[in-house]
Amino acid sequence: MKQLVLRNSLYERIYRSLGIVCMVMVIVIIITGDKNEWSFWLQIIAMLLLGLTFLSLNFGTLVNRLTAYKGELTIRWYTKPGRITLRIHEIDDIHADENSIRIILKTGRSVRLPTGMLEFDEKRAVRKFLKETTGF
Repeated sequence: MKQLVLRNSLYERIYRSLGIVCMVMVIVIIITGDKNEWSFWLQIIAMLLLGLTFLSLNFGTLVNRLTAYKGELTIRWYTKPGRITLRIHEIDDIHADENSIRIILKTGRSVRLPTGMLEFDEKRAVRKFLKETTGF
């Protein structure tokens, strides 16, 4: 199994900072709020969930991951909800430019991976990984 994991450090810092702010808000609400009202508990639960979401980088969905295993390419990209699984033998061509990488399948379907926000070394690593695993 070959895997490439890319993290966008700027997004990571922003999300972690927002998570810390939400956790501080929980403490402020606990200190200043009235524990006998239902809105107090609703605010606490909402801020805790929001803070955990930010601290966990949206439960790991902001981490770009390419995995090649047993003839399948699994893509988890920060702009795509969930995962995309492609069979490597069904890939017809791969095009890369400054802002995206486009994987074209034999069926005509294309999968676009935006790389405009990535560093130059990370873009090169994605292209190299795809070239090694698919042969294109």
